[in-house]
Amino acid sequence: MPKQPLVSIIIPTYERAHLIGETLDSVLAQTYQNWECIVVDDGSTDHTKEVMHGYCSKDSRFQYHHRPKNRLPGGNAARNYGFEISKGEYINWFDSDDIMCSEKLQLQVVSLETTSYNFSICQTLVFEGNVENLLGLRHDHIISKQPLLDFIKGDISFFTPSPLFKRCFLQGNNLKFDEELKAAQEWEFLIKVLFYSSEYLAIDTPLVKIRKHDTSISFNSNQDMRKWYYYLAREKIFLFLKNKNVNDSKEINAYFFSYFKSRIITYMFERKEKESWIIYNNILKYYYSFPKTACIKFYIKFVLLSGRGYNFRNKIIS
Repeated sequence: MPKQPLVSIIIPTYERAHLIGETLDSVLAQTYQNWECIVVDDGSTDHTKEVMHGYCSKDSRFQYHHRPKNRLPGGNAARNYGFEISKGEYINWFDSDDIMCSEKLQLQVVSLETTSYNFSICQTLVFEGNVENLLGLRHDHIISKQPLLDFIKGDISFFTPSPLFKRCFLQGNNLKFDEELKAAQEWEFLIKVLFYSSEYLAIDTPLVKIRKHDTSISFNSNQDMRKWYYYLAREKIFLFLKNKNVNDSKEINAYFFSYFKSRIITYMFERKEKESWIIYNNILKYYYSFPKTACIKFYIKFVLLSGRGYNFRNKIIS
């Protein structure tokens, strides 16, 4: 290939000393060789430092950095910081326990160099334990005629390690990971990507293998907190798209209305009055223009109609 633009592979990591070696080995095995690999440590206390020093000594294309202390903890800040210090014309965020197939960068760089697309995606396989223990595709569909709507609904899906982006596209649209989110941050980020560029080049071949496990890079097993961040991510996207001229706006609006309503009912049945009230108040604010006292009256009626009929022992409005 005549032109060999630099690709920046950006990997946030946290307590992955026992796994990151496999990831970095898969980077070393790339048939495309003009890359820099920037690993940003989010505060590991294991022997990640020693592992990284070994790889940096072996190959100068590896870099090891720490998330600045003035940034919020979490993988999102590490991803953003890695992007800020990177130099590549192309950007591939990756995870510190996943595997790149050897031709990933080669195929995606060629596809973007010879077309006008802003990013390229690929299929993803899931493995458990040994990388050869494949469980199948992470999601069957990555292509759609309505990519923004279908990605929001979950009818198509791809993940952070899959896309290779043109740097100019990311910078031109100020695309960053939301550092406040501790879950659903990939979904939130990729929705914004699709808003700015709904056409992309899809390689319907698995070029990434992701590891199945119960914990994520920046989030523990607190399912209640995870569900709340899922809601926050959807609220952020709803507000981001609100009043913007987008295709399928009616369907998108209907999806969010249905999602918010289901969250209210779920929290009611879980007897989480505060969370259900917050979402209920927001849905009236977003879709209607009710005063606060009217919101309270409607909410109480909604609770009674839901069949719960329980007494509010704690104040839900501070």
